[in-house]
Amino acid sequence: MHTPGSSTLRQIGAAWMLTFTLGVVQPVFARPEFLVKFQSDPMRRAEVDGCGTCHVKPEGGGARNDFGAAFDAATRDITPLLRANFPKYFAVASAQLPDGTTFYMSDPQSRLVVVERQNQKVLVNVADISTPKTAPLPPAQNRMSFFVTSEGLGTGGHLGGLASADRHCQALAKAASAGDRTWRAYLSTSFQGKPAVNAGDRIGGGPWYDAAGVLVARGPVDLHTKERLPPGVFLTENGEPATGTQQVVTGTLPGGTAAVDKTCNSWTSAAAGETLAGDPAGVWNSAHAVSCTSSGQAPARLYCFALR
Repeated sequence: MHTPGSSTLRQIGAAWMLTFTLGVVQPVFARPEFLVKFQSDPMRRAEVDGCGTCHVKPEGGGARNDFGAAFDAATRDITPLLRANFPKYFAVASAQLPDGTTFYMSDPQSRLVVVERQNQKVLVNVADISTPKTAPLPPAQNRMSFFVTSEGLGTGGHLGGLASADRHCQALAKAASAGDRTWRAYLSTSFQGKPAVNAGDRIGGGPWYDAAGVLVARGPVDLHTKERLPPGVFLTENGEPATGTQQVVTGTLPGGTAAVDKTCNSWTSAAAGETLAGDPAGVWNSAHAVSCTSSGQAPARLYCFALR
C-alpha cells in the first residue's frame, strides 16, 4: 500500500483549504449587478444597503418590495423619477410652492427636475423653463432688482411692520435711481390664529439681478432651491459690497415660507423672542436664529426685491 509523502499531504491540505475558503468567501462578497448599480448611485443614502433594499426579506431572495418592483420596472436603471418616488432611499432636495406644487432636484447633472402637482409627477427639462437666451437684457444701470440695504431699519425686531420695511426698500431704491419699480422687503409675517405671509410669495417672478447686473436667480424656484446665492451678488443699492452683513433678518424658512412665530410679532416688537436671519456667507435666507430684542444690535439689514 502506497502512503503519500509529506509533500503530497501538504498539497492536498492546501487544495482543501482553498476550496473551503472560496466556498465561504464567495457568498459574502458576491453582489447582484443591480445592487452594485444602486450602491454606486451618487444620491443614494449611505444608510440604505444590502439585499433588503429591493427584497421583502432582509436576506434577499423571494418577493421584491415596492422599491425593488419599481427598480425592476425601470429596467434596473436609476432615473430622476425613481429617486423622487423613493426619498428614503435617495438624498433628494425639494422645494414646494404655496399651491402645493413640489419640485424634486433628483438629477445629479441638474438637467432634469421632477415636478409633482395634484399627485402626478412629470419630468421637466430645466433648459425648457430657463429665461430665453434671445431676451435682451435692459441696460445695466436699470437692471438692478435685488440689493441688501445699505442702511438698517428699526430697533431689534421692531421694523414698524411689513409696510414700513417695504417703504425702506423703496426709498433706498429711489435714491439709487431705481425707484421706477415696486420694491418689497424679503420678510415673512405670522400671527397666531391668522394666515402667514410668505416672503417668497411677495417678491414677484424674477429674474433678479444685483446692482452690477449679475444674475441672482431666474425666479422663485431657482431662488429657493439654492442654499447659497452666487458669490459677489450681495451688493447694496449703491453697488457696494454689503460688508459686515452677517445678519439680514427674514423670518423665513429655506423654501421661502414663514417661520411661524419667529417674526418678532410680524416686525412690530423688540420684546423677547427670536426670528431667523440670513447670512450672505452661509445660508442666504435662514442661516440662524437671532433675538428680537434691540440690546447690543445694530438696526436690521434687509434683502429687497423688485417686482417685475
